[in-house]
Amino acid sequence: MSRVTEKACTVCHTITKGNVCPKCKSTALSEDFSGLVIVFDPESSAIAKTMNIKEKGRYALKVR
Repeated sequence: MSRVTEKACTVCHTITKGNVCPKCKSTALSEDFSGLVIVFDPESSAIAKTMNIKEKGRYALKVR
């Protein structure tokens, strides 16, 4: 049984299951990340503004 691991983009912190970031198209992904933020409305979210997030989605707080 294969295990699909999620990875976080080191550029924009988007969490993905693929090998290329769907938001910024970077291939710099890491399995070593912590925290999870799900943004539904980036326009009115204080966390999204702090993290400079412009699109809804799943993001890692810290990527190593």
